[in-house]
Amino acid sequence: MSSRDFSRVRRLFEAAMNLPVSQQEAFVQRFCVDDYVLRDEVLGLLESDREMDSARRLLDEGGLKRNPLVEVPEQIGPYRAVSVIASGGMGMVYEGIQESPRRRVAIKTLLIGPRDERALARFQSEIDVLARLEHPSIARIYSAGTYEQRMAGEVRELPFYVMEYIEGALSLTEYAEREKLTIRQRIQLFCKVCEAVEFAHGQDVLHRDLKPGNILVNSDGEPKIIDFGTARLLGEDSMIDSGLTRSGEIIGTLNYMSPEQISPSEDTPPDVRSDVYALGCLLYELLVGKPAYTAKGRTFAEMVASVIFGTLEPPSHWSPDLSRVLDLVCMKAMSQKREDRYASASDLAADLNRFLEAREVKAAPPSLGVKIRLFMHRQPAIVAAVFVFLLANGTGIYFMRRAKATQAELTHLVERAWAQPREEELLRQNLGYNFQMIAEAYSGGRHVRGDAEELLKLVTPLRDVEGVGELATLAIKSEVRAAVVSGLRFPARAEELYEEARLAWVAAYGEGDHSTMRVRLAQLMLEHELGAREGFKERLDLFREDLSAVRAGAETLRLKSDHLTIYLILDEVTAAVAEGTLELAGAKLELAEASASELLHEQQKRLGANSLETLETTWLLGQILVWADRDSAAVRHLQLAHVGLMGALGDLHPKTLECQLDYAITMINLRRPGGEETLKDAERQLSLILGEQHPSALHARAYSSGFGG
Repeated sequence: MSSRDFSRVRRLFEAAMNLPVSQQEAFVQRFCVDDYVLRDEVLGLLESDREMDSARRLLDEGGLKRNPLVEVPEQIGPYRAVSVIASGGMGMVYEGIQESPRRRVAIKTLLIGPRDERALARFQSEIDVLARLEHPSIARIYSAGTYEQRMAGEVRELPFYVMEYIEGALSLTEYAEREKLTIRQRIQLFCKVCEAVEFAHGQDVLHRDLKPGNILVNSDGEPKIIDFGTARLLGEDSMIDSGLTRSGEIIGTLNYMSPEQISPSEDTPPDVRSDVYALGCLLYELLVGKPAYTAKGRTFAEMVASVIFGTLEPPSHWSPDLSRVLDLVCMKAMSQKREDRYASASDLAADLNRFLEAREVKAAPPSLGVKIRLFMHRQPAIVAAVFVFLLANGTGIYFMRRAKATQAELTHLVERAWAQPREEELLRQNLGYNFQMIAEAYSGGRHVRGDAEELLKLVTPLRDVEGVGELATLAIKSEVRAAVVSGLRFPARAEELYEEARLAWVAAYGEGDHSTMRVRLAQLMLEHELGAREGFKERLDLFREDLSAVRAGAETLRLKSDHLTIYLILDEVTAAVAEGTLELAGAKLELAEASASELLHEQQKRLGANSLETLETTWLLGQILVWADRDSAAVRHLQLAHVGLMGALGDLHPKTLECQLDYAITMINLRRPGGEETLKDAERQLSLILGEQHPSALHARAYSSGFGG
């Protein structure tokens, strides 16, 4: 590497280091759009730095620090010690080999003094606890015993136990980040953890230290709960635990401890709801990528006070694209009063499954007062405008009447803002279910693609509409039918259905409602797809003008309409090329690239990297870079978009397949392995799902035929 290149790498690396870890990759991507060598070098340095930082933290905590008085044994009972997995002040965990049956194991040992009876009793209690827990998501114990170990010049007899070795183990949060799991996938993984915790509770075992580091995920993506060293037995068996926990002793990890664990008393000992609280903390961190409580910059006393008395921001405060239903579930699990929490881990998992199925959750909706506070937090501009109006209109009867009218308007806005996420979740879930079900039917040959009316017969009725008004239910049903028909490329029929959906939303909430505007934008996008250009820009401008009057939820629609604006710029590129004015075409293409890059950055910031709108713009930017003959820069965006769309829409959705087609063609142009197979798969699925004569299928076949397809 030349000194100039090294200087570029260093400057970009140092700039990225000043950003949160979650933003570093996107930052580097933006500055290395056409230089993948520089990008890979910087991303590699950032990854190495994170690994070093992780190692430094472990050293600071004693995680990798070996006890200088302890010699690493070659043999522990019948097991051969291979390497140190982790170590702390009280013991060591080794990777070991068992000869018969031949397998890798994890061996936990306890380093104790000759009179440390309490530590020995707790270690034996952990063995007894693990012996009663046979569950696929709890690390299994194989055996236990004692062995001789030289310590400080003398030989001591020390206890050990052997449990299953977790291949490729990552903590729960590390795995979710590395695999870039969607919110749905994170919740599904988390529900498996809840099932294991519920099983432990059924065996009268309270874990008391549930945290990311004690929930490992193996190479198959299955969670395993470990470290029952602080576990407590409930019911009659709690006598076994007698004397192991002293009165007033704090057991657990502060960031994930319930108030009753932090401030224990004989009257309110921890119970299963204490583990539910810790599960709520885990869920919070999985959803937003950061702990609910952090000790950074706080004294111990300040940290304790924040958990017991403080106010916690809901997850959507940090990730605005999260459903507010998840706010309800998460905050119920983490309630400071344990009587307000879920009664069990299974109740928490059941509510999350209701959310995944777009059914009404059991988490009690907050009062109007709480709704207003949350609404004020999310929509400060609206609330500020209301109060400015009140202050500007003086006092008296007129003022009181206007104040009451304004109060009614604010109440309506709050209730609408609260109902809207539930309606959108119902819409999203039913759309996803129908797309996947119909696409699988086409792909598997159970149905042959016919006309739009045949397709509509396959669309299922709405499921789980509890908590949604009758008019809203009818509107959602109409929009689902329109979106399915449009997505499976019957545009003419989709036009009629979208107009039905628009009128249904108008009947439910009026012309200026967010849902009505969402359908209007879908109509505009369909118009553009059908080639309507005369007066189109004026209709788009009118939409954006009307959107400015929408008080809640307008930002997502504005960003989506910006996406459509970029398509208009690309129309100008096409027209300039057709007219032979290549210089103008080049300038317009540069404008389209700059606009798409700016929009992508804003969407990542406001909507999150995995939102459908962000993924579609990532795909669009990749297409623009292909137009600009910069395939090496385009392929990264197309790959990210394809992987993201598979998670968001499924691998058989037409958008996913068309993105796969663009990605495959770009891979082939770059002579990268796997391009031809990816192309042929896209061509086959597009022909089955959209029909052999659809332009996307024909486009794929034209390329595929050059490779023996």
